[in-house]
Amino acid sequence: NEAQDPDILPIELHNMALLALSIAVALIVPAAIATECFDCEDDVLDASHMELLQTSVRSVSNKSKLFADEPGLEELTRAAVLSKLRWWDIVPTHPANYSYDSGGHIISLFPGGSAPGDGPDRLQKAEFFGYQDLDPVRDICCPGAPGPVLANVATPELVAFMVDKSDAKRTDVGVLVLPGGGANVVVWNYEGVEIAKWLNTLGINAFVLKYRVPVLEQYQKLPLIDVQRALSIVRQNATAMGLNASRIGALGLSFGGGTIVGLSDSDERFYPAIDDADTVEFRPDFQLLIYPSGPPNGSEGLHRLQPPTFIASARDDLCVSDKDVETMAAATSRTGQDVVDLHLYSKGQHGFGNCKYTASGHFELVCNWLEEAAMFIRRYVLEEVW
Repeated sequence: NEAQDPDILPIELHNMALLALSIAVALIVPAAIATECFDCEDDVLDASHMELLQTSVRSVSNKSKLFADEPGLEELTRAAVLSKLRWWDIVPTHPANYSYDSGGHIISLFPGGSAPGDGPDRLQKAEFFGYQDLDPVRDICCPGAPGPVLANVATPELVAFMVDKSDAKRTDVGVLVLPGGGANVVVWNYEGVEIAKWLNTLGINAFVLKYRVPVLEQYQKLPLIDVQRALSIVRQNATAMGLNASRIGALGLSFGGGTIVGLSDSDERFYPAIDDADTVEFRPDFQLLIYPSGPPNGSEGLHRLQPPTFIASARDDLCVSDKDVETMAAATSRTGQDVVDLHLYSKGQHGFGNCKYTASGHFELVCNWLEEAAMFIRRYVLEEVW
């Protein structure tokens, strides 16, 4: 009886709701993405891109009771989304007329620019820095998020944003920043440079990593190779830069956050030693994870003692489940780490970064993560007395 159970939709309305949802998801990305044949047998997404899209759709599915009650709708929704997405045809447009380093100091990671673990089949297009009108990860997870981004990265580099030594607020702390981008691009300015400059206001020296993307299935270790090398180089040169080698942390957003957890949980380097930098510890002394995706081996697989950890995310995030974030926090604690500072906010969705952008266009409570993270660093890194 429909009147007795208001949670059950009449069958006609239920079916109409399913159809409406499938159509709505299909319209997430404009039809102008591609005009070529979508039904041809050779139009097949490679496994890594398919997996990433499925993860995004599944995350959206988990937020909807209708999706949970009707498992077949996930397949219908994925098909609708795929009918609009052609990953290899999505390229950045409107190139920027300024240097991607944004005034920072560029540090080369690998001698001669030859980075290990790569192959000639990974990149089909030239490296690019600029704005892209169409981005399937952004358009599903955080529509309207600002650019520019780095795409088709061939040569990983580190860009240092150092606090002037005359600044009274300057500390001896260094933080490696890993922007997100869904393993497809690097959200360079908004989740990299802007975060580094915010850290500078706290007196913290920052190093933004330009890591190799896209991350195809056979090259899943590339971001970890780049971040292992980057953190070792920062720690090796800590004294020369006026830093404390035991206060070198890492901050990752979205895909960057999951990569940081993978870094902290790594038993060994994923590439042969190149020089003395590779004899220096590559794991961070502390980590800040902002709407982090899951680590490469899953949160439940964490086995090494994790460093003091700060986590911030929103419960209404469409692409990073709040349950997955809670699982990550619990798994981190089970490794024996007593300091796991978890902040889950009711609203904020995905991609809020330093909160110059929010999905709602307004200030959200999730923006308090900046102050909470600063307090975490003061208490657990700088060890200030409270």
